[in-house]
Order: sequence, then structure tokens, then C-alpha cells
Amino acid sequence: ATLNLNAMNQAPNPWHVSFSYARALQNTTLKTWAGAADNVEAAQAALIQRAGNNSAAQLGKYVPDGEAATAAEGMYEKGYKY
Repeated sequence: ATLNLNAMNQAPNPWHVSFSYARALQNTTLKTWAGAADNVEAAQAALIQRAGNNSAAQLGKYVPDGEAATAAEGMYEKGYKY
């Protein structure tokens, strides 16, 4: 999602191009946390990094160097009910 947002903002647009960051922010954070108290600090750091990356992508200035592997994983979960 971050890469797609960044690509959309590489060229001038007649309007502001953004998207809902909720799932994009949560994916890496939740996978890092995994429900373990020992992972809270790492999950918080992942959230801050993801927010910064999405902020840069909104400006078309995102560089994916040093991304966690979980950032590239899909968010689809078969059978997930909302």
C-alpha cells in the first residue's frame, strides 16, 4: 500500500492523493506484536516507522530501504469476518 501511494504521488495530481492508513499501519504492527508483552516496544517502533513511511509516500518521497519483511506481506486473511 505504501509503495502504491508513493507511485501515485510521483507525478503532479490535480487533487491530493491519499488513502485510509488504518490497515497499512496495523499490519506490520500487529504482526510484530503478535500478542506478546515482550514485543510491545518493537511493535510501537514498527508503528512509528510505518507512519513515517506512509507520510513520506503521501508526498511521493518514500524510499523502501530497510523495510521489515512483514511490510511486503499481504493483509488478506481467508475467511476473515468483519
